Amino acid sequence: MRVSGSSRQAAVVIAVVVVGLVAAGAATGLPGADSQPTGEAILDDVEQRYDDAETLTGSADVTVENESETEEATVDFAFAEPDQFRFVIEKDGSTSEVGSNGSVVWAVGEEESFAREIPAESEYDDHEQPDDFVPDENVDAELVDTTELDGEEAYVVELTPTDEADEKYEDVESTVWVSTEDSRVLQVETTDGDKQMTVEVTDQQFDVSIHESTFEPPEDRVEVTMTETYDEFDDLEASTDLDVPAYDDGEFDEATEFSSADGQAVIQQYTTDDGEVQIITATGASDRLGDAEDGESVTVDGEDATAVEREGRSVVFWTDDDVTTGVVVEGSVDDAVSVAEEVR
Repeated sequence: MRVSGSSRQAAVVIAVVVVGLVAAGAATGLPGADSQPTGEAILDDVEQRYDDAETLTGSADVTVENESETEEATVDFAFAEPDQFRFVIEKDGSTSEVGSNGSVVWAVGEEESFAREIPAESEYDDHEQPDDFVPDENVDAELVDTTELDGEEAYVVELTPTDEADEKYEDVESTVWVSTEDSRVLQVETTDGDKQMTVEVTDQQFDVSIHESTFEPPEDRVEVTMTETYDEFDDLEASTDLDVPAYDDGEFDEATEFSSADGQAVIQQYTTDDGEVQIITATGASDRLGDAEDGESVTVDGEDATAVEREGRSVVFWTDDDVTTGVVVEGSVDDAVSVAEEVR
């Protein structure tokens, strides 16, 4: 796992550690007859500690290392119930941010900036959620030591996957240092055999006031994108503001509509006997496509268009009244022109 400026992976690590996702899968338990609680009971207290907090702020140092390299990052974090968060990640002199105000998730970095409306939960069924990055069940927790860490007394709890755990976790082992005083997570070390990740939580503040603007996307640097998917062409045509063409020689599969500050775009997917065909209709795209490398001039329905062929796929596109239409086929430029003739 790499900690990079444009990646959310470091953010996921902190979420896992601080919110208590590590603890979420451990079976709950009660302290034994002796003076020491069980590992399961310790992690149950950790989960409860963070679940009870309305807000949480803090920072952590993240180190990822393998046999050949070591990478370090500092992460400042903020959470607010029910579903707002923000991470500021500093690495190698660069800064990136990831956050959500509950309805829009966004990121700002040197390589990527975006903000997207969060889809309904039902639309997320086939997508991996952040808590899927760590086992949420079938974890054994064992208290192996009580020690001092940065001046605080801490339980040392080892987490190992059971035989019933998912295969992707079978080589993952973690050690968690937990404050004996108030069940705060102080440090986590995780290894999968090839690399080791250490998260040192250097500061935590519970139930402090956080201004709502903390979680809002920076409007001057982030493009807000919303998407909608259609399974029927008639539904697409009735819902979009764009004049979308139909391809009668193909079988309509689905279409996705994107709306952003720069314009709109609709990508239609068709199945044909010769392979898949995409038809793209977009506003605000002519400037980006006008300088397409290796483009050649072609004629579609007696009008000028541009064609590009790469790696067995060909694209033909043209712009009328600031609306760009493109056809993508598996085949030659002639194949793309043939389909374009049917939709222009």
